Amino acid sequence: MSGPYSGIRVLELTSTVSGPFAGMMLADQGAEVIKIEPPGIGDLARFMGTIKDGMGAMFSTLNRNKKCICLDFKNEEDLNVLKELVSTSDVLIENYRPGIVHKLGIDYESLCKIKPDLIYCSISGYGQSGPYKEKKVYDPLIQGTVGIPNAQNSKFPELLRTIIYDKVTGLTSAQAISAALYQKERGEGGQYLPISMMESALYYNWPDLMMNHTFLEGGINIGELADLFEVYETSDGGVIIIIIAADEVFSKFCSHFDLDLYSNDKYNSLESRIINKEQLTEEINKVTRNFSSRELVERMDHEGISASVCNQLDEVHQDPQVLDQGSIVEINHPELGKMRMPKPPANLKGQKEFPRSLAPILGFDNREVLENIKIDNDIIQRMEEREEQNRLLIKAMMDAEN
Repeated sequence: MSGPYSGIRVLELTSTVSGPFAGMMLADQGAEVIKIEPPGIGDLARFMGTIKDGMGAMFSTLNRNKKCICLDFKNEEDLNVLKELVSTSDVLIENYRPGIVHKLGIDYESLCKIKPDLIYCSISGYGQSGPYKEKKVYDPLIQGTVGIPNAQNSKFPELLRTIIYDKVTGLTSAQAISAALYQKERGEGGQYLPISMMESALYYNWPDLMMNHTFLEGGINIGELADLFEVYETSDGGVIIIIIAADEVFSKFCSHFDLDLYSNDKYNSLESRIINKEQLTEEINKVTRNFSSRELVERMDHEGISASVCNQLDEVHQDPQVLDQGSIVEINHPELGKMRMPKPPANLKGQKEFPRSLAPILGFDNREVLENIKIDNDIIQRMEEREEQNRLLIKAMMDAEN
């Protein structure tokens, strides 16, 4: 393994997105992340989105660089295996609904008796207490609670077409675990880290989305930051141009296209441009519709005006800047063929190959991991037989669907 967390063992008892995202970041940075899934179908994300040969595309990205074992926490023998693993681990991440880990006897208070300096991160939707703690949470619910749909469209609320707060919570959790590892390194021991999607979303949103709801007494509301941005129509798609924020930029844009808009009282100040934004957008569209996206961006770049093409999703990996930075990595999976995934944004000292390993099939690392902690061979064999039967059932299910 390579990276700053080489030698750190993380147990990941999570599913879907937020927990696996946190585990992915730690694994990308060198930690040995052991993903523990229930027998049967395992993490539901294995069957979400585009699926090839029983592997979901989202799962394959979120679970790269990890090992996978299967444990049934209703089975006392398997539960004891988990406790053996805890005794050799630095971090545990779980995203069960609040209260479940206590019923299973794998809550922080129980496990820190086995490993006193354990860092235990509990990821939840709304937190470990309060009127919403029992809700079965999905990202859109969190979007609603923190006001995102109304921020997109005040006339009719709209959801973001991405599970943003699942991923933000993963980022938040990984950063909190990193800070806890630093405290542990300084001799401050382990700790319990309850991280909620709701609080992660509020923390993420507040600087800009809530900037006009921060001061409780006085202050001048100059509009929302998003009011400064717009997508303008082109002959082949759309272009984002930041032209209404500053008078000199707006004037430069108008001069370039021989427009007299900047002399109109409706558009001659930032405030008036925001108030009359819909009319201004249509005036600008009359011009921009005459150009292709690339041509318009080249013109704006020449003038020093910030602009960007709105790439289609299947064009993102071909963007010249993405290609220059090598931001998207293409790999050859021995079973799934060619795949694309983003490399980690930070290339830290000691990190070499990427990815070190690909997302594992369910229970793939049972023997390696359990032999390492001296688990009896009869138990390992039982698990291997169970996983093989499960694999055959899943294969039959996938074949039937095809």
